[in-house]
Amino acid sequence: MNLGSIPVVAPFPWQHLLVYLSQRLIPEVESIENDSYVRRVASRNICVKFDVASQALLVSADGKVKADAILERVAAVFDVSHDAAPISKHLRRSSVLAAKVAAVPGMRPTAAWSPFELCVRTILGQQVTVAAARTLMRRLVERCGEVTPECVIKGDLTQMGMPGKRVETIRNLANAVLEQRVRFDQPWPKLEAELKQLVGFGPWTRGYLAIRLGREPDAFPESDIGLMRAAQAESPAALLKMAEAWRPYRSYAATYLWAVT
Repeated sequence: MNLGSIPVVAPFPWQHLLVYLSQRLIPEVESIENDSYVRRVASRNICVKFDVASQALLVSADGKVKADAILERVAAVFDVSHDAAPISKHLRRSSVLAAKVAAVPGMRPTAAWSPFELCVRTILGQQVTVAAARTLMRRLVERCGEVTPECVIKGDLTQMGMPGKRVETIRNLANAVLEQRVRFDQPWPKLEAELKQLVGFGPWTRGYLAIRLGREPDAFPESDIGLMRAAQAESPAALLKMAEAWRPYRSYAATYLWAVT
């Protein structure tokens, strides 16, 4: 069934957004198929396509769902009202970013359908490659069924190929969410303060989440190996110094460095 269309602000680099998401999907519930983003919600498949002619996202489902809630979530994931003009103008002054911004105008961080899923995926990505994190995520889904606090608590996360402290961090997060010590329905500064109380949520993890979960425009996890390599910075300190010129849009700079080669 057709759920409706969501107008987007151009430029809207749909293909690059899909490529970025394709490396960070939650197995069994998310996929990229035929230039579309597909998400399972309550046993229904939600399909999101981009229509170039109307400059809108077309959203459909293979059964009855709450259309308004789905459309709101899709709009948030893809940040459809993103105004690229001031960001592009500023970042194109950088020799490191100019060609990337020119090649893919309008690139922006994607959010996640589920904040808890994103937090778990981010923990799994600590100090490993994107490909390795994807493998760990698949193992977790195989053991837990779904990436929810309840399922994670019940699942067997031993011998997954990652440090035991990381498993403990995931379980502690699940417990904190169930006990409402971590609440996702609040502004990022308050949520970050709650996450900071949990072991395993250091500066890199919170910096990454600030970009995709908090939508903070100037967040910047300078210790990220991928960012250092893309910017050809020899150290986090060197990258942080370089990034001063990208303020107040360092999170968008980070997204370009991650997503545009």
